[in-house]
Amino acid sequence: MMTKEELKEEKRKSVFGTIAKGSLNRLYSWLYVIWLIAWREVKSFFTSWIAYVMLLFFLVLCGFIFYAIFMVGRTSDMRYFFWDVAVLLMFITPTMTMRLFAEERRLGTLELLLTSPVTDWQVVLGKFFGSFIVLCITLALTLYVPIVVKRIANPDLGPYWSAYIGLLFYGSVMLSIGTFWSATTDNQIIAAVATFGTLLLLYIISWPAEGLSGWSEVFQRLSLYYRYKDFAEGLVDTKHIVFYLTTTFLTLYFAVKVLESRLWR
Repeated sequence: MMTKEELKEEKRKSVFGTIAKGSLNRLYSWLYVIWLIAWREVKSFFTSWIAYVMLLFFLVLCGFIFYAIFMVGRTSDMRYFFWDVAVLLMFITPTMTMRLFAEERRLGTLELLLTSPVTDWQVVLGKFFGSFIVLCITLALTLYVPIVVKRIANPDLGPYWSAYIGLLFYGSVMLSIGTFWSATTDNQIIAAVATFGTLLLLYIISWPAEGLSGWSEVFQRLSLYYRYKDFAEGLVDTKHIVFYLTTTFLTLYFAVKVLESRLWR
């Protein structure tokens, strides 16, 4: 027979096991809702002709840049290719995010979504990750670059993969900014223009500082593009990753607050 102490220990383990199992089930349910919203956004994006125009525009320009650098310039150094891809993302990410909330507001379906048994965080994260999946698909279409270069020139592909890792972090900030602006309006054009304007500002912010020795480092740290350059050169710096992740989280937090503000209107 089990002693009194053994019975207490067994009961304690049973309680902890029940709590842990319940917590895991709640976490799974919470994440599953985010996944459903994200997948809904991916399917919705690819039912629009804008998606295919955007992809065609992106792939044609990437192909031209790659041809100019690799075939004409005869170099396997793809830093300039990835720097140019980072600039192109500034133009196409607004098209990925402009309809996330703006279209729902225009159609009057946002309130229906927000009054369903989901949290504002689930809605924002679901829509953000939906656009992030689209970004991953877009970047995956350029993987022919390291494949072709490896087959012909056989370079070290380390800087290529670090550049792609950087594009994912760099792109996540862009998408979070687009998510925020889309949450503030019911007009897709306004959301896209506001997103592009913000991204352009964060792109050029380091330019005026080049002649200001005291402020140059401050403005460079605020520039999304300037931080990405290290990734394209093969350097994965944790301080850049922390900056990108922190900025993404804060921007999504502000998007959640925008949605919560509807309760006060």
